[in-house]
Amino acid sequence: MSDSMSGSDGSLQSVPDAGAFSGSDAERMERCSRVLGFRLSNFENLRVALTHSSAKSDDNPSNERMEFLGDAVLGLIVSEKLFREHPDYPEGELTRVKSVAVSREVLAQRCRELGLHELMYLGKGIRRDGRAKLPVSVLANLYESVLCALYMEGGLAAAREFVERDLGPVIRSVTSHQFQQNYKSALQHLVQGHNERAPIYRVQGEFGPDHSKEFHVMVKIGERAFGPGIGRNKKEAEQRAAKIALAELLAQWETFEEGDDLLDIPTEFEDDE
Repeated sequence: MSDSMSGSDGSLQSVPDAGAFSGSDAERMERCSRVLGFRLSNFENLRVALTHSSAKSDDNPSNERMEFLGDAVLGLIVSEKLFREHPDYPEGELTRVKSVAVSREVLAQRCRELGLHELMYLGKGIRRDGRAKLPVSVLANLYESVLCALYMEGGLAAAREFVERDLGPVIRSVTSHQFQQNYKSALQHLVQGHNERAPIYRVQGEFGPDHSKEFHVMVKIGERAFGPGIGRNKKEAEQRAAKIALAELLAQWETFEEGDDLLDIPTEFEDDE
């Protein structure tokens, strides 16, 4: 007997009998369907989406191609949402909000919170005692490849429904106080998603007469310092220091490949022999 779940359009999507796959494969299918809110029925697409390059073979490719398409689908959905909901934002602000919302750090965090990382097919070479060390970029790619599997089966409507539900709170957090005027909030969110310490703001000095004082503020994140931000008051100087830090970190993390922070994550499922 086959099971079914309502898709994003309200229709029932059939799914093969659990006996068609091994227990762990059926579990992957079921758990991904619950996470996505859409009953997946094409296991071959899902298997590719969950396959890390360490587990690929001639018959089972890795998720790299699906990550490519998933990245484009994600960018379209988030860009369209921002364009529709924030008609007052200029292009530069839309770009910066999107950069934070779909950054590798945010996607990796969502991947862990949703439990998708536990469902990956991993090669034995990177598994040790039921655990594996994976770069942040691998988890972000996993998020995008699973989104691709959803898009290929449910279309843009199903993909949009999932992304807006899952990343909507992140986008609202970044834009809640008008992003262009609240760089401190955006910086806080970005560094938390990258598992960094909270920013610390320090006044370097106050210059000029009382009626025209100028504040210089540095912001420190871990061992790194950014700034100074210069403003007519402490609050304005902090915002400008945060803007400097945000620009530098986004530029760094968007191109950061070598030496990614490694995450010690559980691998609940073992690959089939």
